[in-house]
Amino acid sequence: MSETLRTMVLILIFAGIMSIQYNLDADRTANRQIKNALELAVHDAALALDETQMAQGRVVFDQALAKAQFKASLENNLLLESSTGIRFTPKDDSFYQEDIMVEHFEFIDDSNATFSTPYLYNNPDYDIIDRLDGPSIIVVLTTRSPRYFAGTGIIIRKAVVYEYFH
Repeated sequence: MSETLRTMVLILIFAGIMSIQYNLDADRTANRQIKNALELAVHDAALALDETQMAQGRVVFDQALAKAQFKASLENNLLLESSTGIRFTPKDDSFYQEDIMVEHFEFIDDSNATFSTPYLYNNPDYDIIDRLDGPSIIVVLTTRSPRYFAGTGIIIRKAVVYEYFH
């Protein structure tokens, strides 16, 4: 009888440890995938430049095209869909279970800043302080980590600053 009880307790402990391990692995994977996909999407957005301004030696983003390229890249890399470009819903075969929100999307370029001396960017809402040496795109994205077992996922908030150097 004691062998049976001991075995049952060990099985329960093992099951608990395994569920914690799966959830921690989901957190780690979600953090890495979100950061990589966000960096790729912001890079793709930064490729949308206003060609008439470029001809004059100024780097100015085509904001509508940049947001469309960002949306397409993020949807493709994380298997999401969106109608607005701000809230992304995971597809059935996506790793994610909760919606992904773009909380902040900002363009700083030659149309609204000067970079003759480094531009000090400060966003106290998201605790972002950065020295910008050229036109930049700043994006903040938030979601909740998926869960395989009981419990609520951690909140994942990632910020990316993509910068052109003058």
